[in-house]
Amino acid sequence: MPEEKGTSVVGVVTQAKATEPKKITVSKESVYSAEELANAPQMFGTRKECVAAALKFYGKKEATVKEAQELIRKFLGKEVK
Repeated sequence: MPEEKGTSVVGVVTQAKATEPKKITVSKESVYSAEELANAPQMFGTRKECVAAALKFYGKKEATVKEAQELIRKFLGKEVK
């Protein structure tokens, strides 16, 4: 097999590194128990009972603050029948 002139292994490796996908860093949010979240109602702008009721309604024993905020918002927006 004839060798190609002007191509080196170093050039190939350098080119491969340039096309590698970037690594995505994912930050983990802290998970809190329903009791801990209910004891910090000021974070959600509502009363302790509302936080506890929302988490219980959706069957959550633990959640992140962001997840709890979404569940509480949905719970408080439900129509009362």
